[in-house]
Amino acid sequence: MEIYREVIWQALVAFPLIAGMFTVPYMIYNYHKFGSVLSLRILIVYSFILYLLCAYYLVILPLPTRAEVAAMTGPRTQLVPFHFLQDILKESHASLTDPASWLTLVNQALFQVVFNVAMTVPFGVYLRYYFRCSLRKTILLSFLLSLFFELTQLSGLYFIYPRGYRLFDVDDLMANTLGGAVGYFAVAPFLKLLPAREKMDKTSFRRGQEISLGRRVMAFLLDIPIAGLLAVLGLTVIPWKGSYGMLLFLSYYILLPVFWRGLTVGKRIMRIRVVAENGQKALWNQILLRNICLWSLLYLTPQVIYHLGMDGEGTFRALFLYGLSYGGWCFMLFFELVGMARHRTLFYERISGTKEISVIEEKGKN
Repeated sequence: MEIYREVIWQALVAFPLIAGMFTVPYMIYNYHKFGSVLSLRILIVYSFILYLLCAYYLVILPLPTRAEVAAMTGPRTQLVPFHFLQDILKESHASLTDPASWLTLVNQALFQVVFNVAMTVPFGVYLRYYFRCSLRKTILLSFLLSLFFELTQLSGLYFIYPRGYRLFDVDDLMANTLGGAVGYFAVAPFLKLLPAREKMDKTSFRRGQEISLGRRVMAFLLDIPIAGLLAVLGLTVIPWKGSYGMLLFLSYYILLPVFWRGLTVGKRIMRIRVVAENGQKALWNQILLRNICLWSLLYLTPQVIYHLGMDGEGTFRALFLYGLSYGGWCFMLFFELVGMARHRTLFYERISGTKEISVIEEKGKN
């Protein structure tokens, strides 16, 4: 039992790192499909990841040294079905004529079988409740998960070790598969009490009709590496000097939407489109004006403030105006971010007569 507690504790310690690696792809998927990220869905999916991590750690930990594994001479596989019954009887002292001895059937070998069944019960619960799998699919996926665990052991943790340091046991495959089926049936009485997956989807689609701050930021962040790569490729083809690299970077945000119906790659993935304020298709000059205004705030304004500060004589008055200008710029950014979060019309939208809309409703019904 102490070993199990230690393994689960290590899984809890590693979980933030694993969850961090999973977060951005998961957010992209949810924004693309639903237009929003539902907190309840995050709780369910992340608890599923934590469960899988704990199960995996229980399979591979504790890790022996390579020398200990190299010295092992025991069998690597156990391919006889129901061999666990023989193990239970071997550890017991049960006798048909002595009912009191039957209690010895409750031994380590039996606990091992029960543990292997219990380990995949949550897997069956998640598959039926959240992923809406049928019984046949649940059994198949439970078997494949167990096979993955057993092959991990047989391969010596993917050939890190010279041989398998735990036994590949066909009984474990049977017990894990049974556990998934048990979980499938065990969750049935609670399905009406748990939040319905269909209701979560409807709530996500409804929230996806409004473009949240997080969705806008995610689209912007997705575009940064693409714009940077295009700028680097442009400088490679034509060895320009000076600030041309930045001009190439900005041309992605400013010019590409003009020729692509107000879209960038990030907006396309986030399913955001720029249209006229009346909801009709935006004209090319509206999109161009919108992007010029936006990047004048994000890039041109701080550049102007910086160069004006550098050209100053370092007097108190110059430093004061320099600080005041930067403070005003920061306040403007903060004001616009608050406007995004509260779904207000932003300054560059008012000037250009455009707005961003979500295309989730149109595609979500298909």
